[in-house]
Amino acid sequence: MNPQPTVIINAAGRGTRLGKASPKCLVPFLEQPLIHWQLQVLTQVADIVVAVGYHAEEVKREVLARRPDARFVFNDKFSSTGTASSLCLATRTCTGPVLSLDGDMLVHPVDLERLLHAPRPCIGLSPIQSNAPVQVEVERAPGDGEERAVRFLYKVPVNDPTTYFEWTGLVVFDPASLPLDAEGHVFQMITPLLPCQTLHVRCCEIDFPDELPQMQKWIKTLLEEGALHG
Repeated sequence: MNPQPTVIINAAGRGTRLGKASPKCLVPFLEQPLIHWQLQVLTQVADIVVAVGYHAEEVKREVLARRPDARFVFNDKFSSTGTASSLCLATRTCTGPVLSLDGDMLVHPVDLERLLHAPRPCIGLSPIQSNAPVQVEVERAPGDGEERAVRFLYKVPVNDPTTYFEWTGLVVFDPASLPLDAEGHVFQMITPLLPCQTLHVRCCEIDFPDELPQMQKWIKTLLEEGALHG
């Protein structure tokens, strides 16, 4: 049986595009910071590592209020490096597989569980829904139609919803498969994993102010479904 991946929450950035004075994971929704809703989705995950940087102590305090067993890594270069730097630092503390989850993202619990048990490597996709998506080109095998991600595209316009999807930032992989020395975007870091398996997930993320109402609506939807509880 494959070991359950460690979940790494990337929460070191400043979230400048959102225009807030705190990290995106601390933005409140229905009187709880987003990180609390994330941790509720991760209740069944045994090992959680949170990469912190900007307002690190505030993030740690909110995480420990829900997960006293969480581990932390501090990215002291959070202001000059991308998310890949935080992910590499956190991954180096893990001996088994990892699942990378951005601190501005909320995934349906059922889909998160499916990704935890997916073959590795595997990336999570969704229909294109955000303002500045990293897109993924997929190919389907003749016969069984198995889908594989073959290429990342960023700031490249596409117009085929059957071939191009949004990368959610979710990826599950074995640390030994990558050098773990990147400092830019995570999609650049994991490009050597392509082609790889895909999994379509239901999710929402916040990068820009006009995406905040979408997250509020998404959390309410999950509460109504019983997938989350208040």
